[in-house]
Amino acid sequence: MVRYNLDEIKEDMVLGESIFLPSGELLLAAGYRIKERYRERLKQLGFRNVLVDVEGTEEAVPETTVSAEVQREMGNAIDNTSKELVAAIQQFRHKSTHKVRDLIKENKQHLNKFIMGSGMAKALEQFIDEIMSQTSIVLNLSALQQTQSGLLSHALNVTITSLCIGKKYKFSYEEMKQLGIGALNYDLGLVALPKTLMENPISNYNEEEMKNYRQHTVFGFLMLSQNHIIPSTSAAVALQHHERQDGSGYPRGIKGENRPPLKDFSKQNMIHRFAEIVSVADAYDSLIYGRPHEGQEPVDIKNAIRKLIQSGGVSLNSEIVKTLTNVVPLFPVGTRIKIVNAPTPQLVGYYGVVARDNADNLENPQIVLFETKNHQRTKPILVDMSKYKGFTLEPVF
Repeated sequence: MVRYNLDEIKEDMVLGESIFLPSGELLLAAGYRIKERYRERLKQLGFRNVLVDVEGTEEAVPETTVSAEVQREMGNAIDNTSKELVAAIQQFRHKSTHKVRDLIKENKQHLNKFIMGSGMAKALEQFIDEIMSQTSIVLNLSALQQTQSGLLSHALNVTITSLCIGKKYKFSYEEMKQLGIGALNYDLGLVALPKTLMENPISNYNEEEMKNYRQHTVFGFLMLSQNHIIPSTSAAVALQHHERQDGSGYPRGIKGENRPPLKDFSKQNMIHRFAEIVSVADAYDSLIYGRPHEGQEPVDIKNAIRKLIQSGGVSLNSEIVKTLTNVVPLFPVGTRIKIVNAPTPQLVGYYGVVARDNADNLENPQIVLFETKNHQRTKPILVDMSKYKGFTLEPVF
């Protein structure tokens, strides 16, 4: 299977994966020849790429960190919660910042009905069970079907990424649960911001608008902390996910110590370890998929990792960044690649696909070459890059 950008899809290409609507309804089955009208429909649904069945690449099947069915269950739960919360809070979204805080407190019982409902709780437990059962973690966000809106997909990705980091640090089940609840709800406060504010790019905000936008961390914390089913450690994520290691963040300007996020009761007036994890996960997903509202365009994985490393120590916790980069392959399974350099010169310019990760050596996967530099199909050639030196790849989007 080879992952192609939707703009590159031709009508003779065969779909290599079944595609579902957010509701769980099957839209297109694997084996379907992709017509132009369906390509446009997929774009409308938020898809950027799909897997295509290419002869000789059948074994290149991306493995998702969390099963597609559980992803859809969580997506639906988040979608329903978001709609209900927006409806519940609609009456005071136009109020001043001070009044919104008071109204959140006054409407505590009503708002609590829509926060971390049974559907989200059940799906989160399934997330944790699936991640904790894996012997090794390789994070491939491109394997997740982007069928939800931007904010929903972002919440799913940030949660999965955060839990993968927690798994690498051997968190207990209870720690994973608290981290997961925090990751799912870290941007909850955005629903309390005025609609007009959320419709404008952050780059256009004046000083007062930016001040109001930053209140989403406080609003989210208030909604979570007044709900008895939400652990205080999870609520802290909503409040602190924009704090920075050097103290330049908000809302309190507290600092971090760039330490591993292990349990430590001696840390006071410092960024909570769960918030540090979610900050790294949020930054990574924003780099990979972009955040249009913040004027951030997507970049490839190599540049995303480079930018994360540059932010480590000053903005993001450098230890957590290091842990994340150790589980992210530069070229995930299913990625279409081009040979830039090779020990055998005649292979330079060939196209192929990443067929399998080498878990202990993510920089050197197994690849299958299937197309010459002139785009002529050729007999598939399997190359294990961990056994040969001199290969340089570049992703083809």
